[in-house]
Amino acid sequence: MLKFWKKSLLVQIVGSFSLLSLAIVALVGYVAFREARESLKESIFDRLTAIASLKEGELNRWLRDRRNTFVSLSRLPEIGEQARVLLGSKKSTLEYQTALKNLQASLGGFIGDRADYREIFLLSRGNRIVASTHSEKIGRYEPLDQSIEVMGNVHEFFAANFYRASDGDRPAVTLATPIFNAEGKRLGVLAVHLNLDRLDEIIRDDRGLGETGETYLVANLGTNFTHRNAFVSAAGFGSEEFPDGIASEGIEQAMMGKSDRGLYGNYRGIPVIGSYRWLDARDVALLVEMEQAEAFAPARRLAYAILFVGSALSAILAAGILFMSRRIVKPILAIAQTARSLREKVREGQFAELQTAPVLTDNEIGILARTFNQLTEQLQKSYEQLQDYSSTLEEKVTTRTRELKDKNEDLQATLIKLQKTQTQLIQNEKMASLGQMVAGIAHEINNPVNFIYGNLRHLEAYATNLLDLLQLYDKEYPQETPAIAEEKEEIDIEFLQEDLPKVLNSIQIGTQRIREIVVSLRNFSRLDEADRKQADLHEGIESTLLILQNRLKAKSNRPEIQIAKEYGQLPKIECYPGQLNQVFLNLISNAIDALELGAIAGEIEKPTIRIHTMLKEKFAMVCIVDNGPGMSEETRRKIFDPFFTTKEIGKGTGLGLSISYSIAVERHGGELSCISSLGNGAEFIVSIPI
Repeated sequence: MLKFWKKSLLVQIVGSFSLLSLAIVALVGYVAFREARESLKESIFDRLTAIASLKEGELNRWLRDRRNTFVSLSRLPEIGEQARVLLGSKKSTLEYQTALKNLQASLGGFIGDRADYREIFLLSRGNRIVASTHSEKIGRYEPLDQSIEVMGNVHEFFAANFYRASDGDRPAVTLATPIFNAEGKRLGVLAVHLNLDRLDEIIRDDRGLGETGETYLVANLGTNFTHRNAFVSAAGFGSEEFPDGIASEGIEQAMMGKSDRGLYGNYRGIPVIGSYRWLDARDVALLVEMEQAEAFAPARRLAYAILFVGSALSAILAAGILFMSRRIVKPILAIAQTARSLREKVREGQFAELQTAPVLTDNEIGILARTFNQLTEQLQKSYEQLQDYSSTLEEKVTTRTRELKDKNEDLQATLIKLQKTQTQLIQNEKMASLGQMVAGIAHEINNPVNFIYGNLRHLEAYATNLLDLLQLYDKEYPQETPAIAEEKEEIDIEFLQEDLPKVLNSIQIGTQRIREIVVSLRNFSRLDEADRKQADLHEGIESTLLILQNRLKAKSNRPEIQIAKEYGQLPKIECYPGQLNQVFLNLISNAIDALELGAIAGEIEKPTIRIHTMLKEKFAMVCIVDNGPGMSEETRRKIFDPFFTTKEIGKGTGLGLSISYSIAVERHGGELSCISSLGNGAEFIVSIPI
């Protein structure tokens, strides 16, 4: 198809205009869909927010009406008097029995006509049920830790939280009002458990939400150690379908006390448009949601209509362009046919028989035909002239081309040889200087440290003997002279006896650490290991990290660079240890440079270098990974080229990775590769054959 497109001008003209018109139609449809979607989104947001406000208001009004009715009940004289008799009299008296019977009848009559009240009961100060519409509960204890106490002075706003009922896994709302005697002493409380069936009718009413809309309440059923969000309904908390609770972006935001709206996935993972709010006075979240597929269906239908009409218009336009294109292409085809004939004649060398193109129009195509004919005549004349020069010129060009090719090959070979020689010279000089310097420092430090370390044992023995002698003096001559007592107090002899062994121990630990550093420096230098030998790669890595320890520490403009080691089981490898140490030094130093740039620029919060070793087939592999800014693919392909560097002038020679590649590949027959992309750090993999 692509080949036919390239060869047919008619197809190109019709196809280009058709594709352009279809692209315009698609763009218009997309823009219309986006605008309609945004308009629908704001409209639906407003509708969902209004529904949520209405449901919250209706829920508050229902609870407030239940509260007011209950307060009115508690104010009735017959209720208050009978309650005070029950709370202030003995059960054995006739007055108590009469009051209990009358109160039971009054409460039963009140709750019998009101489906919104589940149970009304009277509690003593010890939380014992004295009277109840559920007579079987009389005498039981029922704490009201989560009830809402309402007083006679009713306010417009009050808090009524949902809590887990003590007799089952279902929500409960309890109102209570205190009962006082004539002296104002609190005798107990009159309480009511609300029937929450009306709660479901209010919340689950989906009118105005289409076919997929729903509203629901969510509460946190967790403890101090767990967190589980579940549905709130009259039947119970949660559902069997979601035993571990429900979660979505809207639920999480609402449970954090936020009230907002947005596009997110609901608790089933279905994309929805929703409005959520936290009902602080109820300690629950209210969510009103509608599936996005239904909400934005009008926008999609508008886009489909635009695409259908636009496609039909594009087809009509393509037919018109096809008719016009044929009239344009016909004279061009005549010129093309003449050109093909001209090409065949030129190929066969028949310049005397060249044909001219027919001039069918007076427009630009006619001008093109006449110009083509002029070029044909000029070609005939030029061919005659070229024949005279062709034999001499061809010979000269061939000779000169051969000479240039030979010189170019010589220059390329010389340049490659020069680069390799220069790289090797720099490497040898650098390693020799570094090895001599490190070995010299290690030697100079080693002698005094060994002297100190060797004499510490004698110093510790002398100090122990002196301290023992002081203790013996204190034991044999307990009576001290004033001068001795004053001197002992001045130097704090007890602290000195206790602290001197600790000081000696600290000196010994520090001296041992210096000896370990000296050993690491000597291992890194490897001056006595120019030949191949068995070596532990982990030991070389540790020596290199010790050398670079100062660069890893935190600085004023960046945090400390963390080293994560994941060493596998590697046997000793026959290699050039000093040269491999140089490879590790170059790779880790480059990683530190990259992490410093990223940390200073604020792109990396926790700079980390991970060193991972493992065996794979017949190779020992060392992977050095950083979480730096990474590099582009173009840079990654050039990093092993001699003298290539991304650092500023004066801060890099461009030889480190080139030398490392030469050591790993040419000297050891292994591999050195890099995996990196912008923003994803870099990983260098060194593979050495076992």
